[in-house]
Amino acid sequence: MASPGPSAPLPELPEKNCWYREVQYWDQRYRCAADSAPYEWFGDFSSFRDLLEPELLPEDRILVLGCGNSALSYELFLAGFPDVTSVDYSSVVVAAMRARYAHVPKLRWETMDVRALDFPSGSFDVVLEKGTLDALLTGEQDPWTVSSEGVHTVDQVLSEVGFRKRTGHLLGSHTQLELVLVGVSLLLAALLVGCFVALGVQYHRDPSHSTCLTEACIRVAGKILESLDRGVSPCEDFYQFSCGGWIRRNPLPDGRSRWNTFNSLWDQNQAILKHLLENTTFNSSSEAERKTQRFYLSCLQVERIEELGAQPLQDLIDKIGGWNITGPWDRDNFMEVLKAVAGTYRATPFFTVYISADSKSSNSNVIQVDQSGLFLPSRDYYLNRTANEKVLTAYLDYMEELGMLLGGQPASTREQMRQVLELEIQLANITVPQDQRRDEEKIYHKMSIMELQALAPSMDWLEFLSFLLSPLELGDSEPVVVYGTDYLQQVSELINRTEPSVLNNYLIWNLVQKTTSSLDRRFESAQEKLLETLYGTKKSCTPRWQTCISNTDDALGFALGSLFVKATFDRQSKEIAEGMISEIRTAFEEALGHLVWMDEKTRQAAKEKADAIYDMIGFPDFILDPKELDDVYDGYEVSEDSFFQNMLNLYNFSAKVMADQLRKPPSRDQWSMTPQTVNAYYLPTKNEIVFPAGILQAPFYARNHPKALNFGGIGVVMGHELTHAFDDQGREYDKEGNLRPWWQNESLAAFRNHTACMEEQYSQYQVNGEKLNGRQTLGENIADNGGLKAAYNAYKAWLRKHGEEQQLPAVGLTNHQLFFVGFAQVWCSVRTPESSHEGLVTDPHSPARFRVLGTLSNSRDFLRHFGCPVGSPMNSGQLCEVW
Repeated sequence: MASPGPSAPLPELPEKNCWYREVQYWDQRYRCAADSAPYEWFGDFSSFRDLLEPELLPEDRILVLGCGNSALSYELFLAGFPDVTSVDYSSVVVAAMRARYAHVPKLRWETMDVRALDFPSGSFDVVLEKGTLDALLTGEQDPWTVSSEGVHTVDQVLSEVGFRKRTGHLLGSHTQLELVLVGVSLLLAALLVGCFVALGVQYHRDPSHSTCLTEACIRVAGKILESLDRGVSPCEDFYQFSCGGWIRRNPLPDGRSRWNTFNSLWDQNQAILKHLLENTTFNSSSEAERKTQRFYLSCLQVERIEELGAQPLQDLIDKIGGWNITGPWDRDNFMEVLKAVAGTYRATPFFTVYISADSKSSNSNVIQVDQSGLFLPSRDYYLNRTANEKVLTAYLDYMEELGMLLGGQPASTREQMRQVLELEIQLANITVPQDQRRDEEKIYHKMSIMELQALAPSMDWLEFLSFLLSPLELGDSEPVVVYGTDYLQQVSELINRTEPSVLNNYLIWNLVQKTTSSLDRRFESAQEKLLETLYGTKKSCTPRWQTCISNTDDALGFALGSLFVKATFDRQSKEIAEGMISEIRTAFEEALGHLVWMDEKTRQAAKEKADAIYDMIGFPDFILDPKELDDVYDGYEVSEDSFFQNMLNLYNFSAKVMADQLRKPPSRDQWSMTPQTVNAYYLPTKNEIVFPAGILQAPFYARNHPKALNFGGIGVVMGHELTHAFDDQGREYDKEGNLRPWWQNESLAAFRNHTACMEEQYSQYQVNGEKLNGRQTLGENIADNGGLKAAYNAYKAWLRKHGEEQQLPAVGLTNHQLFFVGFAQVWCSVRTPESSHEGLVTDPHSPARFRVLGTLSNSRDFLRHFGCPVGSPMNSGQLCEVW
């Protein structure tokens, strides 16, 4: 349900104070009140709710004086006080408020001068006003020395509404009529009317008292303003309202299929890293950091890469037995080629093998096997052949072109590649869709290598895994976790019935895909043509240095992170971020206590899990210790003059690092993201949330920005990751990170009912006529909704502790409204139609637009602060709430 609350833009002040007394000024001021956000004098309802609510009874008849377009009357209604009459001097604003709240017939609106109220005696129990009586004093020459006439005018109004002077508690037991003055000055003035003489009323107040005019505030206010689209009502389309200006100012850069704040910030981080790596005085005590520079420089050796052409990959193919497409090959070496391609060079044909924490015994690592083997982003591209004919044709063209560049013959290459494509289509047919893999309890299968051999007998699993994890010794009893036994069984059958030549072509094709980015410009040009069809990108203008920064991040990300952190990261940011996480965790746990659908036993277990979530901020400590950092990359050989060989060495090194993890327990120092990454994550097996240094920057976070923006930015990200511990997948893990049932049945059933609402809600959204997959995106949508609520509640708690903060100049938003605008502007984004389609079929996140609209349309706080009535596009009247 909604309630207006955040103030509209600050209206123009009258030329003379005395104009505040004139109805013409108020009519002019409120001429657009029906469409504008509420303007709150002295703060909104939440500012004084704790003071006011204890003094009111649900049956009280309440009169609001000088209502303007404030949300106060509606917020009182929502708070459980339905009998509210509001009066104002301006017939224009009264008509606007009647229209805005037509869906709440109990709210009454009257045009009336507070100096001549026309109500029968005894009509009201409580009278509220905030700021109206100030206007009665505006005829004063000196607002600090209020005349006796001014006091008399105010006293007359108070007498007419039945105000009674009291001693003791300001808001004691009800009299027949009570006046509650909640303005900043008038709250105190209510003690005695004579206090107006001592207190006075300040007009044209010094804006520095309520407005932040620091350079940082002015700058961020400008960024917010240029991103807004004031031509759209926030209750019609809050995404367009928040991001319309940004979208107009940010056409897609050449070579990009999407552009958003994450991309922009990553570009900034890349520029910093470029400066660090190209520094001619680079001198580090860490060999790992020196390797980072050598790797980067090898990637920049374009002339050397062009000189070598395709030869490095051709030599590699010959080394592992040849490729039927380009020349002689060994028909009987399927296992040897598989071991080389998937083991030594870490490609993933048919399946992927990795070492990670055992979901059901998270203190130990285990071999894990999962489905893989498709080059295109999703099985949908292969199976819906009519809709994706252009993509499949472009993919086959790409396969043929690469085959020819590596020595294939015109007469046979396309046909052989078509057979590889048909094999991938068969793989797509048995690949389980992502939205059917969300219940890990159902897809987790632990077995021995011997049992795996019986399940998928087309290859020797002990031989393959022993090679992959050499020099570890494995036996038939070694445990393996398989995600999707049906898939692996069908893959085995597919291998058995496929011609050896096609298997060879498919395996080597996987190696080719893995390595062509290290070859000359011809291979890059071939890929660009495919990407244009697949993602809608035009010819790439990406500078070589940016490509090389990304490659270096992939290869030596934590050594690169060491350079980044030392150059950019403010240690105080880590402390502040930890404090914010603590506040958001507290807010989340407090909300747990109000969930009516959750039983006490499950609630207590959920609280314990939230308490146990471990937060990692900025970077892992080892990266700042040169010896520890060097140990991480010990054994990885990097040369400045051979980029292709550096990449091959990386694949081989990565395989050895993986093998080394099997007999070790999982470590918290093993982050899944590098420090410079602009992202964050929750890992269920460690029950930890991780926020790299790369995202602890504007627009997500800045120390000198209003807390409203920081809580709306990084705060929502923090709440999002924390809520992942309780989404449809995270909720299956206990506080120790183990996959096990810990919910009571009735609470689990209620949880599923609530999530079904959200699944249905998001399934109705469309992009270019194509519906979202509410099941596939369920976990992220739960996290978005829960994260926003936790962050906003944490912000309110911060305000209760520290008091209201100054507002940004010129934006015309209260800080509560600013929180929601800040949240929305994090997701401002542009994208090609092709990329939008790809996101719908592959991404577990909803498109940026619906991460904003879907989440805010479920937020009571948002609807209240922007005054969105039921029936408006942002307020359907049905809220889907989980956490």
